[in-house]
Amino acid sequence: MTARTLWLTCLFIPLMSGCIGDTVGDFPHQEELCDFDSTRELARAASAVSFPQPVVDTLLINGALAWSATLPGAAPTLSPGDVVTLNGTGLGNGPDVDFTKLMIGNSRVLETDLKMYKQKLDLNAQVNFEIPETHSTWDKDVISWTNTQVVFRVPVHVSGGPLKLQVQKRIGYNESLLRPGQAHNIIDAQTKRITDDSFIHTCDVVSVLSDEVKAITPINVTVSNPDFDNLVAQGRAIFWAYDYNIGLAHKVRNLDWTKIFNYQTTDPITRLPADPALLFGAHPTVAGEVPPEAINDVYFDPYPQPNPIPGWLTIEPQFMKGNTRDSGWVGYRYAQSSHPYTGRGEWIGFNCASCHGYRITYEQAPGQAVTKVFPGLPNPEWTMKWTILGDKNEATTATFDGIVRAEPGPPSDPDSKNIDRTTLVYYMPAGTGEHNLIRGSDEGSETDNDYQFSPIAIPNVSYYMPIRRSLSHTESYVGFEGSYIHSEEPDGAMGSMGAPSLKALTAYMTVLDQDDDDLRNAGLYRWLQSTGRLAAQTGNPGLSEGAFVQAGWQSFPGVVSAVNTGKTAFDRDCGSCHTDALGSHTNEKMFRLDEVGRFFAPTIYQKDQQSIRVNFLRDVYWTQSRGLLSDGHVRNVEDLVHPDRCTEGTALYNQYYTLHAPVRPAPGTPDQPTPWPDVNRKGDVFRIYKNVEYSSNDPSTQRNRFIERHKYFVEVAWDDEHYYWDYQKMRAEYGPDEMGTDGPIGLPAAPHPWCAASAGDVMDLTQYVLTL
Repeated sequence: MTARTLWLTCLFIPLMSGCIGDTVGDFPHQEELCDFDSTRELARAASAVSFPQPVVDTLLINGALAWSATLPGAAPTLSPGDVVTLNGTGLGNGPDVDFTKLMIGNSRVLETDLKMYKQKLDLNAQVNFEIPETHSTWDKDVISWTNTQVVFRVPVHVSGGPLKLQVQKRIGYNESLLRPGQAHNIIDAQTKRITDDSFIHTCDVVSVLSDEVKAITPINVTVSNPDFDNLVAQGRAIFWAYDYNIGLAHKVRNLDWTKIFNYQTTDPITRLPADPALLFGAHPTVAGEVPPEAINDVYFDPYPQPNPIPGWLTIEPQFMKGNTRDSGWVGYRYAQSSHPYTGRGEWIGFNCASCHGYRITYEQAPGQAVTKVFPGLPNPEWTMKWTILGDKNEATTATFDGIVRAEPGPPSDPDSKNIDRTTLVYYMPAGTGEHNLIRGSDEGSETDNDYQFSPIAIPNVSYYMPIRRSLSHTESYVGFEGSYIHSEEPDGAMGSMGAPSLKALTAYMTVLDQDDDDLRNAGLYRWLQSTGRLAAQTGNPGLSEGAFVQAGWQSFPGVVSAVNTGKTAFDRDCGSCHTDALGSHTNEKMFRLDEVGRFFAPTIYQKDQQSIRVNFLRDVYWTQSRGLLSDGHVRNVEDLVHPDRCTEGTALYNQYYTLHAPVRPAPGTPDQPTPWPDVNRKGDVFRIYKNVEYSSNDPSTQRNRFIERHKYFVEVAWDDEHYYWDYQKMRAEYGPDEMGTDGPIGLPAAPHPWCAASAGDVMDLTQYVLTL
């Protein structure tokens, strides 16, 4: 049974929750609900007038003096729940006035109260929403914060020091692209899915932050947290073994993961049996490459997230606990639940490891190879092709609800017509997802298809905890923890996570950087070797990867010299945005869309913010495998920082940002593109295969119609087999149709229009970035 035939069921089973109650209303609209808070902004402006160096004089634990700057002595010992008081000067005026952060080792001290609102599913509309009732909460750790005193509670997920405090000033706010001259106001993302008209939402602005970031001298502390290992184990199980309620959600929408992993579905383009490894980067679970939780059965009591999908005919409640087991593939797990129409069962859903797990083989020491799926790193081979895999014997392979349907189009084609998403989904760049692509344009969800092609690169989360502005949201949103406050649909988490599970997952996230030194060294070795720099900088042309990784790049004076030269260029050309005191290499500025740009259309979240956050830099050699910048369109660091990419008319600029016949390197070169049908090569013009049409009702016609409804895919004279993405057209026209602005907002000549000052700095600058 599908949602589209549910009305028949309602005639006979009127008590189903999809027939009565649990009906979605209108989602809140920030442009209508948000007002400017002048008192708050005056306080922020007043605080920004003075920006002294922050200094801590004394540290008290539960009211007792434990450390003094004049008599530092031994490192004080902190335990979860301890109340710590820092006395000093220039400490800032707290996270609501200034953009401040506190870190103890890899754990950020939480600045925001987290409220996990109950989620519901309108079963008939297949739309998730929330009600103004919480099922869990996590109180913030910051108790009070003034310029001379900070009081906070030691987080439950802390494991070690040092203690760091960072201050950044808010020096204004972004002007609205819709209301010139006024501030752009943003609704609180924690409540953004509550559709109750009586609920009072809060708002904030998108602050402009100072270039300068100031921090205290780190205070060495030790930590006593006997429960940390247990907490990490719970978090590791959630990361690798939980299905995030996705299995049942996909089953309700007619996706059959079991058939996909049994090779019982068909690649809709090649018509060959669909291979999960080839099509969406799935890896078999192999002992030693993944932790035991990825292979063994794991019983969750309770499940980390309440499932909003009703149980069988509402007679049997939805499972609040249950077993998960291995499907044989990393990041894809069976989980027990209750199907609203068929009752109890277990279905495959995916988890963090499917997208945030990169399988790498490297030499850790001479003759000692390691193969492991590294958690946190983006999987560069993950794609959305799983959404279009159907039974071999069906006339059309697409069975996932919404792939083939009739729906209204954009203003240029508003009538409801049959469309087929298959081809556009198939060519979605690897290592990216798309928030709006799968849902219909008229379903009434927060993620209805908007006919704006907006791939978003899978982020690297191996060192995410210092970040406050999660998922490019504003300061009204918390960091990593906020990613699990509400669901992402239709292919992401269903329901907000309970606080105990979220604390455990957060603890696990603090240890994901444990292999970073090895990964940096292995990546830098491979780059030095591929660029011909290895022998000159190490003095050993036969140096093995294992020997380099074991010694570390700091052991080679030639490598250190080049890195230091690159750091000078980095500090000069990149430092105003990518410098902080917490090791994340971002000050989290939010640049307006007309300042920073995007190669593909901005996502729904970026449109809401009208801006994009400065990204953090970590494990860049491996991250560039899925492409760089928020849409992954830049193929490597060298291209990203090269001044020619930012300069119209140069060969590199034209290669990336103008329409032309694709560059085809000679066979056998490293840049030889993958054979058809994966025609795209990052760093060149992006194109989509044009289906051969035989009649107006032919599936190929419906597939082409879906692509043609996207404004910036165009046809070109030199190639009648593909549609091309026209960045220059988007640059000139983006705004009125997409955001409702009076005119085009004026995207920059190149997305991220900041490059190195000189081409001569590119290689050393790249080498430095690979050490971050």
